[in-house]
Amino acid sequence: MSYGIDVSYCQEGLDYTQAVAQGYKFCIVRLGYTGSASGRQALDDLFVQNINAAKAAGMEIGIYFYSTATSEEEAEAEADWLLDQINTYLDGVQLDAGIWYDVEEQNQKELGYYRLPQVIMAFMNRMNAAGKYVGLYAGYDTLINCMDTSALPDYIPLWVPIYDEKNYYNAERPNRQASIWQYTDSGFIGGVQVDLNYRYND
Repeated sequence: MSYGIDVSYCQEGLDYTQAVAQGYKFCIVRLGYTGSASGRQALDDLFVQNINAAKAAGMEIGIYFYSTATSEEEAEAEADWLLDQINTYLDGVQLDAGIWYDVEEQNQKELGYYRLPQVIMAFMNRMNAAGKYVGLYAGYDTLINCMDTSALPDYIPLWVPIYDEKNYYNAERPNRQASIWQYTDSGFIGGVQVDLNYRYND
């Protein structure tokens, strides 16, 4: 087990050396997103700065992409864009903290219990075909009430945000455990607020 952080443009000024000193082993950096209004993909404003600083501090690094896809075509476009960015910015870089697909938009949750996994799998399959295996970041409500998680192969790890003293998702789903638990969005490192995570198996 280990503790880690996830970061985006919101964590400007974060001291990654201090993060390591406080016991955080890994950092998952937002690489990019699809704009909900524009429908276009874009790099997170601080991606390059964050990934370089985390690497320089000796942290294990991973990346995540914030999705707004509501169709297979949109999900595949997101995957193609992400693969291009990985090839451009992370060629040869070890992503020991994983690649993650962040699904939390309300219109995605409203796609339906069986429809949402189909959209997610369009992204996953596109990434897999390029040799990249990806986990899913989704909230408790999304995983329990908005999608059939049995439609996701077991090789797709889950990362779940539950801001409480207990990971209720893992307690309720012993056969489909989340491998990372984001347990608060109110951690602090040197005065900068940051999400904190617990990884069950290193």
